[in-house]
Amino acid sequence: MARSPDEVQPPHRIEDLSSARWIEESVGGFDSGVHALLPSGFEAYVRLLHPSEPSDGRFERWAEVAQRSGRAWHPLVRFEDVAGPDDEPPWRGSLPEPVLAALCPVLAAETGTPRQCLFGLWEGWGWCDDNGPIVQLSGRAYVLYEGPAEAAMATGDRSAGVFFPQSPNLWWPRDRAWCVATDVDLDSTYIGGSARLAERLAGAPGIEVVPAALDDRLG
Repeated sequence: MARSPDEVQPPHRIEDLSSARWIEESVGGFDSGVHALLPSGFEAYVRLLHPSEPSDGRFERWAEVAQRSGRAWHPLVRFEDVAGPDDEPPWRGSLPEPVLAALCPVLAAETGTPRQCLFGLWEGWGWCDDNGPIVQLSGRAYVLYEGPAEAAMATGDRSAGVFFPQSPNLWWPRDRAWCVATDVDLDSTYIGGSARLAERLAGAPGIEVVPAALDDRLG
């Protein structure tokens, strides 16, 4: 059973960036599509679609929006391609808590090091402690943290004494079984891992994924 953010300890800041070198060395250039976010070498890649949030507060899958609008649906679809004029756009740059809560246990079950995960948070968040070494990719720089997979539920802004969640922008386990990227400008999260992980994500309640490839365009 997924735990709430209040029950999870946040990850701790680390300054040794050696665990991120493989990502820095294997991601693509700024305009290389999904490869700009994730390293090569995984058996499968998927695109996790951030849900729409209508005014009634419930979350809605893109497939539901497309079915209601009667518009074409395909793995590279943009939300505006399927949405009607009254559909609320998905969250950008962060996964909603229910989706993150559904994702964490699936990822934890697909690594041999679920208690040792690395979390990159974009250095541009105003509340983020960006003093110290930074993981530098082609288009973004990240402050690095470490903790168990479930600690992804506890990252965010605590500076005002109130917790404002922000899912990690880049995270992976020490054994490199998978890697997750949620770029600050995108309404989709991209995941690389095994074919079994991709299959499990496709069947997981509360998660909507479509197949992806490293050369898929972004946005």
